[in-house]
Amino acid sequence: MSIRQVTFNWQWLELPTDVTRTARREAQRTVSRQLIQQLLPVPLAYHRLGQPYFPSQPQLGVSVSHTYQLVMVALGPGPLGIDVEQVRPHDLDAIRRAFTPAEWHLLQTLSAQERQRLGWQLWTAKEAVLKLVGCGLTHAPRQVEVLDLKHGRVRYQSQSYQLTPLALPATYVGFLAQHV
Repeated sequence: MSIRQVTFNWQWLELPTDVTRTARREAQRTVSRQLIQQLLPVPLAYHRLGQPYFPSQPQLGVSVSHTYQLVMVALGPGPLGIDVEQVRPHDLDAIRRAFTPAEWHLLQTLSAQERQRLGWQLWTAKEAVLKLVGCGLTHAPRQVEVLDLKHGRVRYQSQSYQLTPLALPATYVGFLAQHV
């Protein structure tokens, strides 16, 4: 099968508000596998850190992200990474180590509401790149330097990457990361 552009598939999960974290994770994993198989119904395998791939289609990239009730997958030519998050109150001081000094300085100049949204945008940009390179959050997000979020420019370990914002409801943010 020849895939020439990135294709997305997503689903909202309808879970009770009191669902356990373990049950939520299992539902997210099950739905992500189903969404991937809807895009390409061939055998799926997983790398050591849990990244999915198609043994029979090694030229294809596949990435998964989930946040609370949203599960999203992407499939396309070559390596790719996606991450989505629901914009919600979070103490950014607790994850300050995830940001470069320049990013942290920028966050401090914003209103509380703007800080939350940009904080989640920076986080999803970083995690999408780390998924693209295959390490996920086993590497420090601070190592991913968001140079220009508006134009989707990011650098990680002397390599440049391109970010594309995902079309999501207003209370969510997310990015697709690809090689330049």
